[in-house]
Amino acid sequence: MRTFIIKANKAHTRADFSLKDLPGTSGRIDLLCRSLNSAFLLSHGFRKNVRVWLNLNGPPDPPKTIRFEGSEIKPKTINPDEISLAKIIIKALKVGEGIKEPAKEYPVLPGVYVSNLRFEDIIRRTIKNSTLYYLHEEGKPIERVNFKGNVTFVLGDHEGLAREDEAFLEGIAEKVSVGKKSYLTSHVIAYVNIFLDNLL
Repeated sequence: MRTFIIKANKAHTRADFSLKDLPGTSGRIDLLCRSLNSAFLLSHGFRKNVRVWLNLNGPPDPPKTIRFEGSEIKPKTINPDEISLAKIIIKALKVGEGIKEPAKEYPVLPGVYVSNLRFEDIIRRTIKNSTLYYLHEEGKPIERVNFKGNVTFVLGDHEGLAREDEAFLEGIAEKVSVGKKSYLTSHVIAYVNIFLDNLL
């Protein structure tokens, strides 16, 4: 199983943004849509062995976390265009309105769940049965990592992770790099998927 955890610092936690201007009104939910595309879609196929956690921390009601479970998602749910993916996020945020329980997940669509899980909660759940890697320019080159079993990759959005997030990951996540430059989150996910495909 491949898992990607994306912490979005300013992504809106209520469906109060415009589909006509995702970059300008949503706290960069367009970035999350492209990341979902890179995580799940092949040219003529769909990755069932992938899980994605989107951890949204923008206004007005953070955090909101949306989990996408590839093994459960129905065909045609995840499409290449950003608008259809943004509509799924909107649906999840509407289901998530008024959630009080911090740990309970609520179903949105088959394979899509929403909750109030914090970034730290997701990490704690994940490390129970997966090896954790933090994708960062200053990490160990990915070519030199010996990947085995279930793997999880932590990424930031266009702003990266905050210092406190990096401090939390210290000692529990190995820092891994796909290159010395700072790349788009969606491109890094695509690269990691291709790299792991070639190991099979």
